[in-house]
Amino acid sequence: MFQSSLSLSFPDADQHLEAQVRHIEQHELQAEKHNDNSFSIRSEYGLLRLSATKDQMSLVVETDRDDGLDIMRDFVADYLVEHMPGIKLSDLVWSGNKIVVGTPANFRTMKVVKRVILNEGMLRLTLAGNDLDLFEDGGLHFRLLLPKKPNKKPVWPIRLTSGKVQFPEGQDELHNRVYTARYIRSDQGEMDFDLVRHKGGVAADWAESVSEGTTVGIMGPGGGSYINNNWLLMGGDETALPAISRILERCSPDTKGQVYLSTRKQNYQIDLQKPDGVEISWLQSNGDNELSSAIIDTVLPDDEDIYVWFGGEQNDARKIRKILKFKWKLKSTRFYCAAYWQKI
Repeated sequence: MFQSSLSLSFPDADQHLEAQVRHIEQHELQAEKHNDNSFSIRSEYGLLRLSATKDQMSLVVETDRDDGLDIMRDFVADYLVEHMPGIKLSDLVWSGNKIVVGTPANFRTMKVVKRVILNEGMLRLTLAGNDLDLFEDGGLHFRLLLPKKPNKKPVWPIRLTSGKVQFPEGQDELHNRVYTARYIRSDQGEMDFDLVRHKGGVAADWAESVSEGTTVGIMGPGGGSYINNNWLLMGGDETALPAISRILERCSPDTKGQVYLSTRKQNYQIDLQKPDGVEISWLQSNGDNELSSAIIDTVLPDDEDIYVWFGGEQNDARKIRKILKFKWKLKSTRFYCAAYWQKI
């Protein structure tokens, strides 16, 4: 178990605490209130404990993951500076596991070792590097980091003593987007990820001509997880195909459910390894909200352990999330709804 703590002194700290916890809950993190008026918030990375007296707020982060402290301290530092008036990074002095300025624990440099065109709409890159064991089960996604300026030597993020992970700016700014790790072969030090082929995207354009041996940075894993519920409702467009494929491959053989998938062209559809009780419906992208409507109009079974998963365009994600939270009244632990891209 790794642990680190932080104390901040300011007037009316106890009054600020509950308001900040409620704000954090808006981001689909559940807070548990204890008898001593402290709170605990659990995430995929570990546990955050919060308590306060009239003039002091205390925060403790606990995790079993090797990279958990860096991720959670970075979250806390970002949140405090943005939402607590008068708090500066220089005010954040952590005790417990010491912070050393340098490379974040969840950062790795990787080399492109293979590029394969899967079909007209998708290509796959294979990256090689070290210490990929955590990617097997620590989350479905990772951040791909590469210079926004072509052929520029990359400057990578660093961990500050405040816990904040600082990314380069200006001429050194990095492309920083989330992708799904499709296959991980940690024993071989390799990871595959798939990109939708389209013109105008930084990573998409880069991937069309990237050379073997090119160095990139990745941060992760995190975001999303395997699903153990008995009945699944899933939906997504081509950007979600890697995640949906990986989740279905790890489902119990007894899992049942319905999956809706939308592609730009019929020949972009792929064979999916899935439990027999999961039905796949392929839709054609035509801009008429067919994907979101299919999910919203699904009649859920009454007597099943249900989970709803969606990944796709931002407007669809907003519409579906609103239904899940306010009409279907699902708890945040019963659904995942993410905007993978934004229509311009």
